[in-house]
Amino acid sequence: MPTINRRLYAPESLRRLLAPASVAIVGASAKPGAFSNRTLENLANYLGEIHLINPRYTEVSGRPCHASLRALPSAPDCVIVALPWQAALDAVREAADAGAGGAIVYASGFAETGLAERVALQSAMSDIARGSGMRILGPNCLGIANNKLGAGLLFQMGYAALQHPPGRVGLVSQSGALGYALLQGANHGMAYTHLLTAGNSCDVDTLDLANYLVHDADSRSVACVLEAAGDAERLLELSDVAHACAKPVIVYKTAVGEAAATAAQSHTGSLAGSSQAFEAAMRRGGFIRAASLAELTEMADFFAKAPPPQAPGVAVMATSGGAAIMCADASADHGIVLPQAHPETQAVLDANVPEFGSARNPCDITGQVLNNPEAFRACASSLLRDNHYGALVLPQVTAGQAMADLRCPLVSSLASEAGKPVCIVWLSDWLEGPGAATYARDAHVGFFRDTDRCFRTLAAWQEWHLRRAGNPRSARGEDVDAAVGAQARALLSEQPRVVTEQAAKRLAQMYGLPVVTEHAVSGVDQLMSAMASMSFPLVLKYDVPGIAHKTELGLVRVGLENAQEVEVAARQMLESIQLRAPGSLAGQFLLQRQAQADFELVLGMKRDPVFGPLIMVGLGGELVEIFGDVATELAPVDQYAAANMLRRLKCHRLLQGYRGKAGVNLDALAGLVVRFSAMCADLAEEIEEIDLNPVMARGSDFIAVDALFVRRQTQETPTQE
Repeated sequence: MPTINRRLYAPESLRRLLAPASVAIVGASAKPGAFSNRTLENLANYLGEIHLINPRYTEVSGRPCHASLRALPSAPDCVIVALPWQAALDAVREAADAGAGGAIVYASGFAETGLAERVALQSAMSDIARGSGMRILGPNCLGIANNKLGAGLLFQMGYAALQHPPGRVGLVSQSGALGYALLQGANHGMAYTHLLTAGNSCDVDTLDLANYLVHDADSRSVACVLEAAGDAERLLELSDVAHACAKPVIVYKTAVGEAAATAAQSHTGSLAGSSQAFEAAMRRGGFIRAASLAELTEMADFFAKAPPPQAPGVAVMATSGGAAIMCADASADHGIVLPQAHPETQAVLDANVPEFGSARNPCDITGQVLNNPEAFRACASSLLRDNHYGALVLPQVTAGQAMADLRCPLVSSLASEAGKPVCIVWLSDWLEGPGAATYARDAHVGFFRDTDRCFRTLAAWQEWHLRRAGNPRSARGEDVDAAVGAQARALLSEQPRVVTEQAAKRLAQMYGLPVVTEHAVSGVDQLMSAMASMSFPLVLKYDVPGIAHKTELGLVRVGLENAQEVEVAARQMLESIQLRAPGSLAGQFLLQRQAQADFELVLGMKRDPVFGPLIMVGLGGELVEIFGDVATELAPVDQYAAANMLRRLKCHRLLQGYRGKAGVNLDALAGLVVRFSAMCADLAEEIEEIDLNPVMARGSDFIAVDALFVRRQTQETPTQE
């Protein structure tokens, strides 16, 4: 998916493409297996007009066939281009000239090949879309399915034979094959309104398609399979629309590793961006992140069924002690509380659970309930009425249609009456066993094949609604004085790609960030004079243009207790630079008082090619590499987002103060993160990487004692020579 410098397409502009009243298939053929023939078979239940186009035939499969789109009595809404890549561009141009509303291009062999001439062909297709206003899906696109219309506008075999229960989940996938794999879940109870796939996205992309489904009233949730996210601005635009529509958008992102990102680029010409930056974009946008395809479908189906939570607690009622324990483990892993019942509920449980069971949450009502169905009803009903609980989890250990036929209507009715979801966890290894589809199809019952996915979904459900209630969506950060930005850019223009530490600290100071006071001198003799006004211990550095990591070359010494130690350290640094980095430019000695702190922190930024500046905060010094305890967000952030970053750190309890050890002022630290993020956002076009490490922290005082800025590589960036 290439980066697109425009806003999301309005749903109405995609209507003729995605909800067509008439369809034309260019390249129609009766040849078995031909993509055009498969498409015609997939339109078996479509009630709109179907036109076949091929100058070689007058009739195909008993239908009239026209020589061209111009021969049709009126312009079709959607044109399927079922031709090889060599002929696809001309067919798209003809469709635009004929006044078609949209075109779907099946052919591969365009930008995903990496060949310059094929990239140019795809670019020409984009030009047609821009010039004509006709919307295009593809090339390299499997097509779409609009289940409400019975329109299988795709070349995958078997669509017309799939079951299509009334839809509640809209499905978007950049990969057509993965999308269709999920669509087949309709046969075990998944209810999709649409499958919309994007392919190479020469015009319409996955974000446009997701936006269409966010506005679709029948799609109560939207499931997205993304290889790349396009650009940050349009992703956040989608998040604003989804928030306004109160529509949950669940995302499964592929291409999270370097090798996978390379594969994505060769697959659809997509730029994936880093996993950390994507995660940050998901958090900021209020999207729900799925860890797998299985979790994507279960989460999307649950969000489409479940009302808002009435309470944070969850009740578990099992017929197996082992299953109850599994649920307790999963709830602890995902921060879901399993509170004990109100006395009235507890009395019902005590009266109906055998003494060899457990009447506490998680509740083991034992297999004895098979002989007493009324006990099952009484316990389930009482737990759902209890205002300690927002959901009821029922692990099912045995497949059986007869039991499902008895229990599913009961729990569905109880869930509907209580306004709370019931979650079935299907633990039988007979995954498609009798009864599974009965639960999955029910409108009030969430269906999961794994306890971990069930409780992760419940946690995501609670968090999504909590975020909506709190509405923390500004995250725009502080404004930066234009004069400050101009001064910073002027200073940067004189610097090599690896900015000198002195200049880096001046830049940080310009944006209101506290840095250590130091003396900068050129020679050893001058150091002696500088020490006269300083108290020991001292820190000495040798700042050489173009050298990013001074410690590795022995150019940093701490804890110097007297003038002699300073002089010896300085001369050793000069020897080290001559031996280990010969030819380096002359540097300057930086002499500073050794700062005292309770914590060493790090503030950092790395520019993501898709999302822009990604900031981090966490434990600093050497610990940042050893423990990696950092939290990341896209810049800029506001106070709320910065505070949330700190809460995500493993060391958060230590920063609060722990077992008599002093903590830090977390509000002040969050404010520091906000100012740092504002600087990063302001310099996003100039800077590739920033490290303030360590930032010495004690109480409300924070001071950066080292700073690294790396400029973006451009033809104008000075080198160190």
